[in-house]
Amino acid sequence: MVDLSKLPPIPKDSKVRQAMGLGIGIWDYMEKNNRELGDTFTLTLPRQGPMVWTSDQKMIADILRLKPEQVDASLVQLPMDLGENNTVFLNGKAHQDSRKIVIPQFNTNKLKGRATTMHEIVTEHINSWTIGQELNIPRLIGDITLDVICYTIFDLRHGERKEKYKELMLHWMLEATSDTNFTLAQMVGAKDWRRWLNKKYLKRTAEGKMGNGKKGIFPWKRAVDLKIQLAAMIREDIEAARANVDEDAIDMLSILSRATNEDGSLLDVERVISECVGLMIGGHETSAATGAWFGIWMQQRPDVNQKICDEVIESMQKEGKYDAIINSELPYVTACLNESQRLTPSAVGFIRWLRHDTQIGDWNIPAGTAVLPNIYLTHRREDIYGKDVLDFKPERWLGGAKKPKPTEFLPFGGGRRACVGMNQARQQLRIIFGEFARRVEFTSEFDGKTDMPRSRMIGGQTEPEKGAFVTVKTIRPENYGFTEQSAEKEAVTA
Repeated sequence: MVDLSKLPPIPKDSKVRQAMGLGIGIWDYMEKNNRELGDTFTLTLPRQGPMVWTSDQKMIADILRLKPEQVDASLVQLPMDLGENNTVFLNGKAHQDSRKIVIPQFNTNKLKGRATTMHEIVTEHINSWTIGQELNIPRLIGDITLDVICYTIFDLRHGERKEKYKELMLHWMLEATSDTNFTLAQMVGAKDWRRWLNKKYLKRTAEGKMGNGKKGIFPWKRAVDLKIQLAAMIREDIEAARANVDEDAIDMLSILSRATNEDGSLLDVERVISECVGLMIGGHETSAATGAWFGIWMQQRPDVNQKICDEVIESMQKEGKYDAIINSELPYVTACLNESQRLTPSAVGFIRWLRHDTQIGDWNIPAGTAVLPNIYLTHRREDIYGKDVLDFKPERWLGGAKKPKPTEFLPFGGGRRACVGMNQARQQLRIIFGEFARRVEFTSEFDGKTDMPRSRMIGGQTEPEKGAFVTVKTIRPENYGFTEQSAEKEAVTA
């Protein structure tokens, strides 16, 4: 039992109220605690150890320097059933070995190879829309990224199997992160909830009980059904990949299916399923949430959106074509993404559970406590970003602007456990919003406004509480900007 008197100040709220504060209105709750308790405070949630949140730069530096033997990843309070052998929950050498399998698939060369396919996917989506159609930004970004995920993990671009994967992935993720299931997880402890769900999944899988995917008396029933059905599809593809080994296949499922343990044995099938499921969630939820806030900023700042459009068109005219690799690395859209992730990060913090008493900044934090760099509050520190810290200002990332330190800009976490897919996430978002700016004009309730909607936690990521709806006003042709005069005539406008 941790001695709470040795920890930074704790809110007067009950444990349940603190847990709920990490759900709907999480940004507001962070700001409230920051005003009342300072840069560093402790939250005590039901059935789990205390959590020390901090935006103090010295403390964050110490957290980023933590060694593998100082933390226990198995205690991560993630409520979704990824499988307990997922890289996220592994420690020590097992964690390092797992990252060595996954990280190379997201290096620069692999990403360049996927850029053209990403652009093709975005183009297909834009071409499928109609004038006057209403779209919810996190879901439309999520739909695009699910297509990218199906290609990256399963090498599927079209067809019935790909659509079935998308259907199961989306419905499972939404069901597993529903308000009811989130509340239950917070009440019993997210780690215990996740492990309990995993036991039910494994038991029913062994019994061959697939479920019908419909809601039942118990709120978790449909989530377990959908996980079983999704895993069954992945299991079939693993068996097929191992029966017909293709050493040249570069989709993640094939790579994981070929991967071996130190003794030369193949990874356990459930381990491969777990890694695939983890990549699905990371690739979908992070991009959907980040894209939601980025999309709102673009509706609020049409001047910025126009500059992105101009940058893409200038690149096309210079290259004589649309080059997906070049357009995924353009400086202004990159600066805009940085600024969106600074002010409205999809992840509010990232967590490290301490195995031993550890000196973090001026505090000797007891074993069994979690320490979390507070991404949201760090990104809004005036002593780092200046008096205009709350202004959306892409120019702060351009030219000779000061580059932030690793402790100052943390949209994908940091240290040895930073998000493995962050480069792909940023690449696809730059392509998506570059093409939105060039080809599509939306209208929305956010036009001309400055306030952001209330935030809520979904699957470990922060999205607008009630979504972010836009209506398609104009769709320009694929060649818009390259053959500018003819393209203008072909644009369809409401």
